[in-house]
Amino acid sequence: MVTGAGVSIQEALTFLYAKRKREDGKPYSDRDVSEALAGYAVEASHSYLWQLRNGRKDNPRANVLYGLGKFFGVPAGFFLDLEVYERWRMRISAGADADIPAPRGQHAMLLRGDRRVSDRFQALLDQLTDHVSELENDDGTADTYG
Repeated sequence: MVTGAGVSIQEALTFLYAKRKREDGKPYSDRDVSEALAGYAVEASHSYLWQLRNGRKDNPRANVLYGLGKFFGVPAGFFLDLEVYERWRMRISAGADADIPAPRGQHAMLLRGDRRVSDRFQALLDQLTDHVSELENDDGTADTYG
């Protein structure tokens, strides 16, 4: 359920766990995700992740959201911003290549024709472009933290 204030963490995680699978095609367990988050220096026990997925907890720390986003291949805004959530949900639901954003903008178009640029590099460039776009304010200035 998407709440009036934003995205339900429970719904967002339920969606990601259902759509993002391990290499063997099986769904990730909370333990799998917890261990991966530890690799990003994010502490989140498997029981805490279970509580988030089942609506027992609903206000995770920012570093947990960042780690979950990194693990599942979505921006942290997926868990916070309704527009970002809907856009990424549509991408992921669209099919196998949905986790790689479609090239857009001048830089992506210029590099698409360059055979020296791998598909992986193109996907990373697109993700970086999306992330920077999300950080920008409406007036074109970047948010600064600190």
